[in-house]
Amino acid sequence: MQPLQYLRDYTCNNKPVLLKDAEGNIVTNIADAITVSFDQDSFPRDTPTHFRKSDSTDTYYTLDTLIFLVQNSHLDNSAYFKECRSRNIELVSIIDKKKVMDYLTGKVETQPNIIIQKEEENELKTDSSITGKRTREEDISKVNDITTNKLKSKNDMDNGIIKKKVRVLDDKTEQVVKKERTREIPSQTRTSVMDGSKDFTYVIGLVQRVMHGKDGRLNTAHPKSSNKQKLSSKDKIPLIIVPAAPTAKFTLFNIKQFLEESNFVDAQQLRAQGMKKPDRVTVERRRRDGQLAVYHVVDSVANFKQSDWDRVCCVFTGGQAWQFKGWKYEKPVDLFSHVKGVYPKWSDEKITGPVADWAVSPVNIHRHKRHHDKACVSQFWDTLDKYNQANKSFLNY
Repeated sequence: MQPLQYLRDYTCNNKPVLLKDAEGNIVTNIADAITVSFDQDSFPRDTPTHFRKSDSTDTYYTLDTLIFLVQNSHLDNSAYFKECRSRNIELVSIIDKKKVMDYLTGKVETQPNIIIQKEEENELKTDSSITGKRTREEDISKVNDITTNKLKSKNDMDNGIIKKKVRVLDDKTEQVVKKERTREIPSQTRTSVMDGSKDFTYVIGLVQRVMHGKDGRLNTAHPKSSNKQKLSSKDKIPLIIVPAAPTAKFTLFNIKQFLEESNFVDAQQLRAQGMKKPDRVTVERRRRDGQLAVYHVVDSVANFKQSDWDRVCCVFTGGQAWQFKGWKYEKPVDLFSHVKGVYPKWSDEKITGPVADWAVSPVNIHRHKRHHDKACVSQFWDTLDKYNQANKSFLNY
């Protein structure tokens, strides 16, 4: 039995490993030992095991490294690394630490890092099934006998001589063979592994019924179109709503001059000059790509249809909830979850009152410096374009 198998067996059964120093005295720590004894077999502490390091292709952990890990498995990583350095013991990497402990404690039967030669693997299987131990010379002799028989069989085939060969097995070997055959799993070829075991006849029949219909004829009709009718050019014009209150900063009196000419003029001043209030304002905007975009601006939602509400992309609010009375969305929370909310204010004012809790973007207007209006209008269009792109992409904005 190999040292790795011994250590796994002892760890799983909580059997103490016998450690001896150079004078043959028993010690408790692997760092003080020279040899490691399992029953009647002894190994030098630096004997390589079959557990290969993950960061190497030809380097294996030694017996003392694995025993030291088992002895200090209760420590965390930092304490374990510190203990390895103080005892001058090679440490098991973090990558391999769990793999080693899972195997040695019996949680898993094997690990990909365990590399065992074929003849040694056969030896382990035989040792686990038959009481007693065979010597290395007997195993080598059996391997040689099998190899010789294979060569003779090949020569007989080459010479055209086919003979039925019967090999008499002893009782112990026959028991091993029978036991191993019970564990065999039928192998699969590249072709057989692709032969599925599930029946998809039902799915094929379902597809055929959908394609051909109940009468068996092929269904060539096009899929039903969406319930939404094709939008006209008018239905694609964005709609902006401003307050009807005369004290609002933006009304139908001054919104066109502000959005088109980037110039803020007080609405009450225009009323005093005798300007009549229009029913609707059309705002034309030259986009950065040179295209002309048209927007309709209103201050009343009376006689609004569903198609009109679909066009609404922006609402200017004066900060009072009564502005939305009689609207499709009377609550500000509902309204500003369907349209972009804008709250015009002086740049030196803070947002207070109910509007502070609404999902609106401020439009900061300077009281006296009109050259700031251009930057304010540009920021407004950028904000509205982002909203339309994400939520109203069907509009010609």
